[in-house]
Amino acid sequence: LGPILPAIAQRTELDPRTPVFCGLHDSNASLLPHLLSDAPPFSVVSTGTWVVSMAVGGKTTDLDPARDTLVNVNALGDPVPSARFMGGREFSLLTDGQPQEWIDDDVDAVLARQVQLLPSTQQGSGPFPHRAAQWHNADNLSSGQRFAAISFYLALMTATCLELIGGDGPTTVEGPFAKNPLFIRMLAAATGRAVVASETSTGTSIGAALLASDGIETASKGEQTEPPAEPVWGDYAEAWWLAVRM
Repeated sequence: LGPILPAIAQRTELDPRTPVFCGLHDSNASLLPHLLSDAPPFSVVSTGTWVVSMAVGGKTTDLDPARDTLVNVNALGDPVPSARFMGGREFSLLTDGQPQEWIDDDVDAVLARQVQLLPSTQQGSGPFPHRAAQWHNADNLSSGQRFAAISFYLALMTATCLELIGGDGPTTVEGPFAKNPLFIRMLAAATGRAVVASETSTGTSIGAALLASDGIETASKGEQTEPPAEPVWGDYAEAWWLAVRM
C-alpha cells in the first residue's frame, strides 16, 4: 500500500520507509503458502473456532449458501470455493471437562458398534444448520470411546464440507485438528484421498509473512495419511452419511 505516513513514522520512531501491506483473513493466510508451493487440485482445511475448508482446482459444483458454502477470494485475487462449520466450538462443547485420551480398543469399539454422533451440535451454521445433534448406539461409552466418536463426527462434517465445494486431491489440515490422528484418519477414509497433517501451528503467520516476501515459495510439510486399508473405516463413514440422509 506504500510507506507509513510521516506523522506515524515520527510518533513511533519507525523508519519512514517502513512498508504497509494489505492484510488478509486468517484462513486465507493459511491457504497462501499452499497456493505458492502446491500443484492443484488440493484442499486446505483451516481449523480453529471455525473449520474452514477451501478447494483449489477442484471439481465444478453448485454451491449452496443455505449450507454455509460460498466463493471466497484468495490472496492472489482468484476465487476459492469454501465451506465452514463451527468445529472448534463444537469440540469445546463436546469435550468440556472430559479426558481427551484414547486407546486402540476404544477406536475398534466405536467402529464395530457404529457409535455415531450426528449433526449438529452447534446449530445455525455449517452444512446441516437446522439439524439437532443425536447420538446413536452410544450407551455406556468410555471416555476414550466418546472422544473417538467426537473426532469421527468432526472429520465427517469436514468431509461433507469438502464434498459440497468439489474438493479434490490431497487435503492439508492446519491448526489444532492436525494434531488429532483420529480426525485425520477418518477424514482420509471419508474422502478417499490423502490427508496431510501440517507439522506447524503457525500456518497463519507464515501466510501473513509471505505478503512481504515477494512470493517466496514454501514447500508443504507434514505427515501424510492415506485412506485406511481396513474397510471398517469406510463402512463407518457410509453409515454416518446414510443416517444423516434419513
